[in-house]
Amino acid sequence: MRACVFCSANNGLPENVLREAEIFCDELKARGGELLYGGGKAGLMGYFADQALKRDLKVRGAITKGLAEGHEVAHKGLTELVIVRDLFDRKRWFLDESDVFFVFPGGFGTLDEALEVITWKSLGELDKPIVFVNVDGFWDATLESYKDLALKKVIRPGGLESYLVARTSKEAFRLLEQL
Repeated sequence: MRACVFCSANNGLPENVLREAEIFCDELKARGGELLYGGGKAGLMGYFADQALKRDLKVRGAITKGLAEGHEVAHKGLTELVIVRDLFDRKRWFLDESDVFFVFPGGFGTLDEALEVITWKSLGELDKPIVFVNVDGFWDATLESYKDLALKKVIRPGGLESYLVARTSKEAFRLLEQL
């Protein structure tokens, strides 16, 4: 399982979110998986990479040159770090290289990546699972806004079924096993 994680590159997330990243890496290790992510060493992204590496998981990242040298700063200890031209190429790499997408707490970049895969899936261009890991209700307001858009008929029928929602990493992996 090549599991792509979309998450924050910012520091300061609550301890329970960091703990959930550790549990996720334990669950991924138990399944013989590998972690794919945005290639940075900052914030939750870097924490995920470090936790996966501590568990001897294969960790692959994709980052733009500008991000590698700027805000996100490339993680130099990965199994593989791919430098891509731009954010479009980064998302294309995620789409091509991943088997499943997990959306953890994050901001605009995380939402951009999540919406990209949700859009592709809802249009029939992607057939890979997407799971929001809704730690302590982090995504509640966002997910409610998606329901509101569906009620307003601007999301295709069935569009909300493009993704799953789990409260924890363990629940996320259980949901995948049921597919």
